[in-house]
Amino acid sequence: MEASAPNEAEDSGNEGGSVVLGGGSDSYGRQYASVEEMWEMEGAYSDPESWYGRAADYWEDEDICPATVNGVLGGFESLSPGDLEASRTFLQELQRMTVPGDVRVNLGGAGTAACECGAGIGRVTKGLLLPLGYARCDLIELSPRLLSEAPAYIGDKDSHKCRYLCQSLQHFEPPPSSYDIIWIQWCIGYLTDQDCIQFLKRCGAALRRPDHPTNNNNNDENNDNNNNNDENNNTRGIICIKDNTCTDETFVLDRDDASITRSLPYLLDLAHKAGLKVLHQQTNQDDFPDDIFPVPMIALIMDDDDDTIDSITS
Repeated sequence: MEASAPNEAEDSGNEGGSVVLGGGSDSYGRQYASVEEMWEMEGAYSDPESWYGRAADYWEDEDICPATVNGVLGGFESLSPGDLEASRTFLQELQRMTVPGDVRVNLGGAGTAACECGAGIGRVTKGLLLPLGYARCDLIELSPRLLSEAPAYIGDKDSHKCRYLCQSLQHFEPPPSSYDIIWIQWCIGYLTDQDCIQFLKRCGAALRRPDHPTNNNNNDENNDNNNNNDENNNTRGIICIKDNTCTDETFVLDRDDASITRSLPYLLDLAHKAGLKVLHQQTNQDDFPDDIFPVPMIALIMDDDDDTIDSITS
């Protein structure tokens, strides 16, 4: 699943403290005085199966979402090339940064592992993660229909480098220290706040840490290099979130697919509560159309008490 990129158009973010959240609206024009009121009226906590079931039904409907790039992007296939190029530039800028503690971000190479959450047919895996040189990519996708099309879409040359995991994000439990990058694009809005925090906590624990041995679960018969080399031993895994944000209110609820677009301070507050902090941030992709939600890119790391890495934002 990739939530459809656009919709119509709060500002840049907060890290390191809870924010005061205001009200919002839904796609039918209904107003909510607070986030809590919206979640209560949606029954997301009293009946989570209903909340998540609506999204699952939406993405399993072939008429709504064909198993194509245009389908998973809600009819905005034209945005995909620019989206992938901007993501690549963002990661390359991140890799070039001077990070305190001589810790670096690992963008591909022998023994490296990536994870695409809400992968759909594997658009980001094919267009970004594999070309960067990650040795293996795990695709996490709720829709069995979309996921079944991923190997063919990725192609015979690279599909064997991937593992295809059909499960929801709220139930995804990656092994500790297993990924160099976890990419979360146009899908985090399907999680309730509580599930979002727990999901991000699990993702944080799944990031490789400096000088931590490679998790054996990341090495399979298709990966001939089963050990981290010295260069990789001082690298740190990152979480990248790229998603719609709203600017005029705290949230916008899409009633059709049961998803929520959050303001950037709202989203960053959830990441902070999950024990993460911002390493690098781009508040909007400038070449996207003006009449869609702003789409920031946020690189997150575990918020270690030792301050080995300080926050770097742009």
